[in-house]
Amino acid sequence: MTDTMTHYSNLLTTLPTKLYSAAFPSPDESPSSQDLMILVSTIAVMWAAIFSVLHRYLHPYAMRQQWLTDAMGREYDRVGLSMCKALRVKWTRQRYTEIMLNDWPKMQGIYLQHFIGGALCLPAVLGYTDSWAANLACLGVLSEMGWEMSDMADIVITRSTAIDGKERVPDTLVMIMSIHHSMTLTLGLPLVMKYRQLRTLHLLTFNLQWAAALAISANEYCKTLDLKNQKQLWTFRIVNGICFGIMAWMRGIYWLFLCGKLHMRLYEDEEYTMMCVGVVIYTLITGFNVMLCIYPFGKKMLKFGPRSKEMGLVAMDDGAELEDTKKEGGVHPSPSNNSLMEKGDTDN
Repeated sequence: MTDTMTHYSNLLTTLPTKLYSAAFPSPDESPSSQDLMILVSTIAVMWAAIFSVLHRYLHPYAMRQQWLTDAMGREYDRVGLSMCKALRVKWTRQRYTEIMLNDWPKMQGIYLQHFIGGALCLPAVLGYTDSWAANLACLGVLSEMGWEMSDMADIVITRSTAIDGKERVPDTLVMIMSIHHSMTLTLGLPLVMKYRQLRTLHLLTFNLQWAAALAISANEYCKTLDLKNQKQLWTFRIVNGICFGIMAWMRGIYWLFLCGKLHMRLYEDEEYTMMCVGVVIYTLITGFNVMLCIYPFGKKMLKFGPRSKEMGLVAMDDGAELEDTKKEGGVHPSPSNNSLMEKGDTDN
């Protein structure tokens, strides 16, 4: 018993040194896969704790904000019903609003995490070639890997323990998130171990994370805009157009270019296992990028653009999917039709 306690005490004592050595090895050192996995696991626990704190403090705030409730309702009318159909779930407007409000703290955490991961790559992206810059960029890869591990654990726990877990995280969403997380969880560790100094890896990590961070944060802002207001409608159009351009470049054209460069390097180095796995992953992620990153912004550009009325589309919050929503049994705002949050406040 004493020996066991001593063993674990020594492990805890040496853990900070192990983590630092794995994150910031000297140029002549190469961390072992075991040390890197300990680092990734620690990062996963860290991100899980951060997201838990965000939910604890931001969820009560979100539930009290009428402007946020209204924003989620408008989002349902704009794109939410289409999303529900794609996920094969039958959420009413009220149910959609409730779920999105519950997940609002997590969304703030997701773009924060992506901003931080991308920022770690900035020195290498800006041209610094010292080992510290490469170490920071690889830490960005490992940070993403840790968050994705914690996110997959959260998905499994939600589906297996929550009463409405499979409704909140339907099968289609599990498949989408599995594709999204596939690249880092399969290739992240081997690439960091073999290509720590490779600029292409640093650029790929930066592009993927900052494209997501910019798009998610901008989309969260656009949800709050009332498109019946002409000024806010134009703000929506401008922000959405910028996001489309960012996504088309960073998750489209430049993504394919960087994947091609990385693939050629793997071929030259005869890393055929990583190369074959990479082909499958590149294909899946490219489909994800096109269908869930680029296309939605392009669709909104047409749907809410300056010529939307001329094209028979909708440029307001109160048109596009209202009829479809009624057919699906959805609920719309009216003086006698309060949201679940409002009902909860009334009951109290």
